[in-house]
Amino acid sequence: MVRCILAAGFVASLIQPQAALRIVVLAGEGAVNIIQQKTAVTPLVEVRDRNNLPVAGVSVTFTIGGGQPAAFAGGVRTLTVTTNAAGQAAAAGFNVLGIGAVQIQVHAASQGQIATAAISQTNVATAAAAAGAAAGGGVSATTIGIIGAAVAGGAVVATKAGGGNEDTTATTTSRTNEPTATAPTAPAPIADRVFTGSFSGQMIVTTTTTSDFTTTCTSTRAITGTLRITLRGGDASGTLEIDGTENEISFTQSQFCQAISGAAPFKSFGSVTGGPGAYTYTFESSGTGPTPNVGSVTSTNTTTFTGAMSGGVIAGTLSHTHMTRGTNNVGGVSSTIAGNGATSFPVTLRP
Repeated sequence: MVRCILAAGFVASLIQPQAALRIVVLAGEGAVNIIQQKTAVTPLVEVRDRNNLPVAGVSVTFTIGGGQPAAFAGGVRTLTVTTNAAGQAAAAGFNVLGIGAVQIQVHAASQGQIATAAISQTNVATAAAAAGAAAGGGVSATTIGIIGAAVAGGAVVATKAGGGNEDTTATTTSRTNEPTATAPTAPAPIADRVFTGSFSGQMIVTTTTTSDFTTTCTSTRAITGTLRITLRGGDASGTLEIDGTENEISFTQSQFCQAISGAAPFKSFGSVTGGPGAYTYTFESSGTGPTPNVGSVTSTNTTTFTGAMSGGVIAGTLSHTHMTRGTNNVGGVSSTIAGNGATSFPVTLRP
């Protein structure tokens, strides 16, 4: 009986979460930003679950790649926002820095579920340039509508779409003796900086089952992998990614314990904040699965990183905790299951 119960102590590795999140782009895709008019279409997304319903409280990260002519407020290239009650998140403070194409990567993460999307925009110097692109067929009718809403007196853009026929007209007007606006010179972009380092160690998970008697099993697991930090547009913030595996290498030899075969993924991704003096990162995932009999087991894993930069190297500590809680009922006998494990590794990340 207990053998089946304790196999659930490693439930986080055995449960394969379904892809429950998706990102729907509500605003910003295909937009044309006119520097002369100081317009910039704010990216807006909605996170939905497997039932196509909006999900509140999801962490959404917007990232602008290095070398692209745009940034968020303060010149940063990564912005993390939590979805509101309607499941929506907006990249407020989006600014254009010069002409050219811009692609914004969007990453949403919640309870171990991850979804991604991309938003493409184009920056032009003047309304005339935008209208010229439209007349040349380089901009869609939908995007032309965005241009028209953004222009006040400098250019008139009209669209007509429907019935399979599209009639697009673009005209420009000018005023006598009106000085020609000069597009601002874009500052030199700050390139992304990537730091990587490996880690390895062991974690001991102790699982206790209590019913009409109490028994405890011990699982020793080897954890190895690579940690990567990408700093966007400076040293203040960015993203952290962990790619590794977790293997059980030994367990208590008794009739109440059973080995877990195969490797489980040890992965996470999210925002790192705090700045060079104190980088911080936290990722939590959980899953609940049925035991072989009546009952359920919930496993929660929490991974954190703290570190600081010195001499162009980031040195810190990667910590991981595992907690299992559940119940089981066999033959009218109720049992409770409780498992705990914790470990930490020193990690040095170099460019």
